[in-house]
Amino acid sequence: MIKIGFFRVMVATWLVWALFFLPTISAAEERFQIELYGGISFVNPKDFNLLSKAEQQYNDIYFIERLRSYNGYFVNDFPEIREAIPGGIRFRYHVSEKLSFSLAAEGFFQKKEQTFEGSFYYSSTASENHTKRYDPYKLRLSGFAVLGGIHYRLPVGSKTDIEVGAAAGWAKAQFDFSSNWTYRAIYQGTSVSYDSVDGGILEEDGSGNGFMGQAMLRLNRMLGRRIGFFVETAFSYCRMKSVEGGGREIRINIPGETTWEGAWGIKKEEIHLLWGDKEVLVPTNYWAGWIDSQRERDFVLDLSGFRLVLGIVFRL
Repeated sequence: MIKIGFFRVMVATWLVWALFFLPTISAAEERFQIELYGGISFVNPKDFNLLSKAEQQYNDIYFIERLRSYNGYFVNDFPEIREAIPGGIRFRYHVSEKLSFSLAAEGFFQKKEQTFEGSFYYSSTASENHTKRYDPYKLRLSGFAVLGGIHYRLPVGSKTDIEVGAAAGWAKAQFDFSSNWTYRAIYQGTSVSYDSVDGGILEEDGSGNGFMGQAMLRLNRMLGRRIGFFVETAFSYCRMKSVEGGGREIRINIPGETTWEGAWGIKKEEIHLLWGDKEVLVPTNYWAGWIDSQRERDFVLDLSGFRLVLGIVFRL
């Protein structure tokens, strides 16, 4: 009984080894593979998008609520980044017909830019006109990653197979934000009139790096012996916490330019007004004039999310 049990264990071990590591003749002839791919990633970098949410809150407080008894309209809807465009190249080595290892280099990019304005006006014995314009408001996100992976194929036909895989590596990302805005107030009364203009340019950027992991599922289809295509879906995990960068601000009514460098974080601004108290969470790397208690938490650049890519396969 002992000998039979030992024999079974040896046979099972050999079969598993052969399944995963023993190359067949065709795999030996075409062990190397190059893949080119691109598609769309669905991401939600919440802390980065807080830049737009904070600007909306400021407008609600200082522009819309303050002038809501006037006539007019302002589209207070700022762009956010919810997807990115990935693309890359992957080199693979087939250990067997079913098992392969890979090394991939890929990048991603997205940019959102919007120009808009709105105005509120009042006319009676005196007239007022308040206009705010963004020309433009921009968000940009980009980066790259280097990933090593392992892949296992399950044939479903002579030229078609399903594949599962996992990859992990290092990623670096950078972002920037720009707001070019003007605010104009015109008052015309029986005895007093004025025309005031405020505005400025605010620019900030940041970069970070960290671990990235992926779980992949794809469908392969060969068109010939050496060329084919694939459709791949994957979930990526990547959260960068140590993010630093610079910034600058120019104001119309203030001479010179203010510049700074610093670590990104989320700070809380408490605004006390006659019509109510408000809190605004502001992502920034500018800390002059703020106190430690106003730092709500660290800034996280979260690039996790699902993606879908199409690719071309070249077997060598």
